[in-house]
Amino acid sequence: MKKLIYCLYLLLGMSAVANAQTQSYTYELARSFSQSLFENNGVPFMQPVVKVINATSNSRFYNQAYVPKKVSKPYYRISVNGMYGMVNPADKTYEPYMPREQFSFEDIGRYGQIDFANQTFNVTDTAGLIFYFFKNLMYDGIEGANAGAIQVPREASTALGDKESYFDLPTENLEMLAENHPAYQFLPEDMRDSLLAVLEQFPDRFTLYAGNNIDAVFAAVPQIEIGSLYGTELLVRFIPPLDYGETIGKFAFWGIGLKHSLSQYFKDRSFDAAIQLVYQGTSLENEIGVTKAELTSNATFLNGSLQFSKEFGEHIVAYTGLSYETVSITSEYVYKLPVEVQWQLGLLEQGKQEPTPGFPGDQNPQKSELTLDDSNLKYKIGVMGRWNNLGLALDYNFSNFDILSFGLEYSF
Repeated sequence: MKKLIYCLYLLLGMSAVANAQTQSYTYELARSFSQSLFENNGVPFMQPVVKVINATSNSRFYNQAYVPKKVSKPYYRISVNGMYGMVNPADKTYEPYMPREQFSFEDIGRYGQIDFANQTFNVTDTAGLIFYFFKNLMYDGIEGANAGAIQVPREASTALGDKESYFDLPTENLEMLAENHPAYQFLPEDMRDSLLAVLEQFPDRFTLYAGNNIDAVFAAVPQIEIGSLYGTELLVRFIPPLDYGETIGKFAFWGIGLKHSLSQYFKDRSFDAAIQLVYQGTSLENEIGVTKAELTSNATFLNGSLQFSKEFGEHIVAYTGLSYETVSITSEYVYKLPVEVQWQLGLLEQGKQEPTPGFPGDQNPQKSELTLDDSNLKYKIGVMGRWNNLGLALDYNFSNFDILSFGLEYSF
């Protein structure tokens, strides 16, 4: 009787250890898959916001090309500028991507040694092998021999859109794909059981969240221009971190530039011309989605422009210009497993979004970084009305992201 009880305890203990090990592998697979899923989908989800807010703030540098060659004492122009950036419909959606990898015996060698003669596989990296297998299943179920077993939505919403999409991973389909995997027969029996147990426990849905359906972004910029020295004018702009709401988050920037008169070298000046170079830096902080993924983004811009303007009487100035700008954006994302995944893994209590007693939540946030370098050609046309020391300007910027901007300035 004692032997029977001992054997029973032993079997229960072995079962508990095996179950804990399976849960550990499932958790590691979910983490690896979520990171790959985030880098392929979470980043394009948020990146249009980064692009839109930076492009919007990188405007309203001028409303005239005239810079006096010489002044008896410095002049100052203080302005408050508003920029209204219109979101391109193409920035509201992106094509979601399911992480996948085509199987090869050469690649699987990273996780162990296959003995083809005896049809055995000596596994050296179980967690890595399971993730590799899983990506093989995704490839096979999307575009391989069993295409259609895994469905990928045609499009998903960015943070600027409003469409919620899903990656559905039916357990029975995953198990079928696993049993048809070319290397499945080489796995030890206990490894096969572990793999099928992991797939059975693996979450069957990953949500691609909807955004807030943003059609335009507004930014306001205080700016001061000081002149003039040898026909050269200094521009300075700065704004401390301000919260622009749930979609944009906390945004701050600064800029400095120099504008030099070209028309001072003309013999007969029927219009004004100038060149300007502006360097601007921005920072953006936000929390994304119900898991509160943390975004920190820093960008630097270099904008060079050729400007023209002409005065019509005392009160009207028409201006235009062509500018070329480059941008370098570095974004860092710190994020946890999606809430639905934490529910299915037992990390969060069902229906709860925060840890509760016995449900600690995901305690190991992951980090992803993205660097984006881009350039843009922009054409501007506008008009300014002047009354004594006051000026009111309105212009439109044509580029791959159109911007309507206006400014109110006071000169002294």
